[in-house]
Amino acid sequence: MTTDSWKLDVIVLGGGLGGLSSALAMRRAGHKVRIYERYDFNGEVGASLSCASNGGYWLNEWGVDPYKAKPVILKNLIRRDWKTGKVNGIYPLGDYKEKFGFPYFNFHRIDIHRLLKEYCTGEGEGKPCELFLNHKAIKVDYESGYVEFENSVKTTADLIIAADGIRTLTKPQIGIEPKFRNSDSSCIRILFDTKKVRELGLKDFSNNEAIEYWGGETKYKIVLSPCANNEVISCYCFYKAHETDVKNDWNNDASVEQLIENCPDLDPELVELFSKCGYDIKQWRLYVHEPLPYFVKANENGTKGVALLGDAAHAMMPDQSQGAVAAFEDAGALGYIFSSKFDLTVEQKLKLYELERKPRVTKIQAASLRARENLNERIGWSSSASDIKPEDKLTIDEVCGYDMKSHIDELAKGL
Repeated sequence: MTTDSWKLDVIVLGGGLGGLSSALAMRRAGHKVRIYERYDFNGEVGASLSCASNGGYWLNEWGVDPYKAKPVILKNLIRRDWKTGKVNGIYPLGDYKEKFGFPYFNFHRIDIHRLLKEYCTGEGEGKPCELFLNHKAIKVDYESGYVEFENSVKTTADLIIAADGIRTLTKPQIGIEPKFRNSDSSCIRILFDTKKVRELGLKDFSNNEAIEYWGGETKYKIVLSPCANNEVISCYCFYKAHETDVKNDWNNDASVEQLIENCPDLDPELVELFSKCGYDIKQWRLYVHEPLPYFVKANENGTKGVALLGDAAHAMMPDQSQGAVAAFEDAGALGYIFSSKFDLTVEQKLKLYELERKPRVTKIQAASLRARENLNERIGWSSSASDIKPEDKLTIDEVCGYDMKSHIDELAKGL
């Protein structure tokens, strides 16, 4: 390669966690990066976001200080009875950090998003990314690297990373007709302010250093965890979907009454928290997305192309808490593959990305779907479950101890 000939002009479609992490990874790899976000980042607060060690690894690789995002370090998984809240089991993570290299972080989504945006656009290794808000991509041409936005702005790049979520318009433009169906589950998320909980003398879960579960043997499951230095408690409440559930968005306002009605016979202490302290209540219908046939597309001479990333590539159920972390891994793979280490064309690098990511995320997708009604699928718990095929089991070592760079190095030898 000639000096700097491997450096690319990169467009990232989407300024969410996947888009920002991929932009940061590509910036640090030496590329010029522009991020185009369809909205303006205002309004949505977001709930908690679990970040296992396979996500913490990449934050560290990108020079991100995760403690600036005020995480809670998770140390236990706690199962509780749906009706009474009685603890049915405590599963310590033990020497998690010593074994996997990084703690199990739990972030408030808005905090880690803000931090990644600062690292993308601020001072640091590589040229700062440019960020453009209110730019919705409506036309993407992988042959020429052309992108057109709803506001009539037009531009081109060598590489387009489509990280603009489940409803990305890029997939059909690279020949993919996504297949998905309504799940028979819905979710309402709700937040509590720890200060208010304590002022009212209600049940305080903020110092348990745990993800806590109510139910989980059926479609009904509550997942509770602290974030933002224990200042916020986040609850995801899963239940059997109804035809009247809103299907068009993941950011629909809901009421406490809806939540209580959809989670009957629930632990009274949780119900009291919902009624007296809940805020930012949102409902969304869950969908089952079939694995895509491919994640990438390149032009005939191999010099330009498109890569799908995060939910645009592998939308999954939230029951393994790997959606955001899988996007971090995608970003890490792109940054590593598109570094100066690999003397390959854009087309070959995109193929390497797909070879690395598709099998792994497809397995996590499948396990996340099964976990919707089977807590044996929770990472690590499936290792001894008799109702799951051995080849399908998703273990904590497989997920959290994954050495992606070594795998990419091996795959690259075959190109």
